[in-house]
Amino acid sequence: MRNQIIDNIRGLCMLGVIAIHIGASASQTNNFTLYMFLEILSRYSIPTFFFISGYGLFVTDKTFLTGGELDYKSYILKRLKGAGLPYVAWSILYLAYFDSYLPPGYISWGKRDLAFVLWFGTCCYHLYFMVILLWFYALYPVWRKLLKCMQDMGWGKAFALLFAFQLAFNYVSINMAPTGLNTWPEFMRNMYNFRLNYMPLHYIFVFMLGGFFAIHWEECKTWLKEHFNLSLACFILAIVLDVGMCWYYKTSKGYSLEALANTFHQLSVAGLIYTIATIIFFCAGLIKIEENVVLSNASKLTNNFIISLSSYATLMYYCHPLILDRMELYSKWYGIVPTSKRIILAYFLLVLASFVLSFILKKIFKSCKPLSILFTGK
Repeated sequence: MRNQIIDNIRGLCMLGVIAIHIGASASQTNNFTLYMFLEILSRYSIPTFFFISGYGLFVTDKTFLTGGELDYKSYILKRLKGAGLPYVAWSILYLAYFDSYLPPGYISWGKRDLAFVLWFGTCCYHLYFMVILLWFYALYPVWRKLLKCMQDMGWGKAFALLFAFQLAFNYVSINMAPTGLNTWPEFMRNMYNFRLNYMPLHYIFVFMLGGFFAIHWEECKTWLKEHFNLSLACFILAIVLDVGMCWYYKTSKGYSLEALANTFHQLSVAGLIYTIATIIFFCAGLIKIEENVVLSNASKLTNNFIISLSSYATLMYYCHPLILDRMELYSKWYGIVPTSKRIILAYFLLVLASFVLSFILKKIFKSCKPLSILFTGK
C-alpha cells in the first residue's frame, strides 16, 4: 500500500530542484534573500529524494522484518527496468538534443565517451542523481544488513553514530584531496574527481532514515502528530542556522553568492541539519494537512495541489532542463537581463511549463506502452 504522505514529498522536492536550477542566474541580481530561497534553502530536495527512495525500498521488502533472504536477481532486474532504463533513455535524449544545436564535435558519440557520460551521469546536469540512486539500488543488500545492525544496536545510538560518520565522510570527501592525484591512472582520477556524481555514502544518513520510517511508520506518524510544534521549531532553527551562517560569511568574510552555494550545500554541516529538519517538518506538515482536509477548504486545496504535483514529479524531474535551456537561450537572443522579479516569474513559469509538458508526456506514454517503458520504466 502506497504511503500518500511520503509520495507527496516528491512534489515538494521537485519545487526545490527547479529552484536550484533556476537560481543560478539569481547571483547576477546580488539579491541575498532571493538567492537564499533559490540556491540555499532549496538544497533539501536531492537528499530528500534519497530519503523517499530508502523508504520505498524497505517498505516493499517483505522479507526484511521476517529475516528472509532477498531475491537479488528479480529485485535488481525490476530496479534496472524502473530506473536504469529511463536513465539511459533520457541521457541519450539529452545528448541528441544538445547535439542538435551545439557546434559539431561538441557532443561525442564514441563508445568510450558515451560510457564515460553514462557512468558519471554527465549527459545533463540533473542526471547524476540517477547514478547515485542506481548505486543505492545495486548495494541494497548492504543497506539491509546496516539497518538490521542499527536496529539491534538501538536506533538512538545507531543514528547518532551514523550522523557523526556522515559529517566526517562528507568533510573528508569535500575538503581533503589525495596527494599525487595527477599520477593516478585516468580511470582512478575520474572516479575521484566525479565522486559526488555516483557515491551513495554522501547521502547514507537520509537514506537509512527513510528505511527507519518505512519499518516504523505508524510510530513515526503518531510521534509527528504529537510533536508538530517541535518539528516546526526545529525547521525554523535550521533555517536560521543555514541562512545565518551564509550572512556571516558574506558580510564578515566577503563570500560571493556563488561561494555561499558552494560552501553551504546539502553536504555541509548546516546543510545536513537543515535537510533532516526539513524532512521531519514536511512529514509532520503533510500529516497535519491530510487530517484537516475535511475541516478546511484551504487544507483540501493545498493537499490536492501537492498530490497533483507529486504525481507528475518524476516526469518533471526528467524534462524540466529541456524547458529551462530553451528559456535561457531565448533570454540571450532577446537580450533579457535577469532581475529579481524576472527570475521569480521564470521560476513559476518553469514549474508550470514542466507540469504541462509532463501531463502531455504522460498522455503520450499511456497510449504507447514501449515509450512508457523506455522513459518511465512502467
